[in-house]
Amino acid sequence: MAEGIDLSKGAVGAEYDWSKVMKPYPGRKVILPNGEEMIIEQASKDQINEIVDALLINVTHHRDLFDLVTSEIITELYWWRENRPIAGLHPDSHFILVGRVKGEIVGVTNGGLVDPKTGMSLHTVVRRDRRGLQIGAYLWPAKLEMWFDVLGCEKVYAPPESAIGMRKLFRPWGFQLQSFPEQKHPGFYTPIALLTKEEWERLKPAKLVGELLKK
Repeated sequence: MAEGIDLSKGAVGAEYDWSKVMKPYPGRKVILPNGEEMIIEQASKDQINEIVDALLINVTHHRDLFDLVTSEIITELYWWRENRPIAGLHPDSHFILVGRVKGEIVGVTNGGLVDPKTGMSLHTVVRRDRRGLQIGAYLWPAKLEMWFDVLGCEKVYAPPESAIGMRKLFRPWGFQLQSFPEQKHPGFYTPIALLTKEEWERLKPAKLVGELLKK
């Protein structure tokens, strides 16, 4: 997020032709710790109802902010359906990846772009009946792969939504958590953190697992 941009006002990135910037995620196959095969793929607007239905199991789970994060991502999907700004980001810059096991959605992660070289993370959530299988830990690097390797971003900003996100993703991944303490995410009002292309290249060999489905 460039200095001076306020994600809480209007649609950031309206000046760009996002149809020329956005590219499809190729898909990735990951083997979960229990031996099941998970396919990570990009979802489209016509799959919104299916995604929401899969996540509803979380909205009454009042632990680790599962209910809040799930409610946020469902709201973002509905804003996307209506072509409205999503956490201040232009709707045409938004993308969502889902993890499927035997066709069933077990986890979801989404994000967007501030400009063609700058990504902004939104949320990652796993169905509560699928916790403990590292699904979020596999979805997160797939989302970073989308920004850095598919879309060609140079940096990605993200807010730590919860203690779990801070402990399992942000600190191990090397985010500069104290870089922008004055800038807050409009949804969770948490500090904006930064990961660069250089850090991604350093971390990718150990964090991005599985098999790319198509090039």
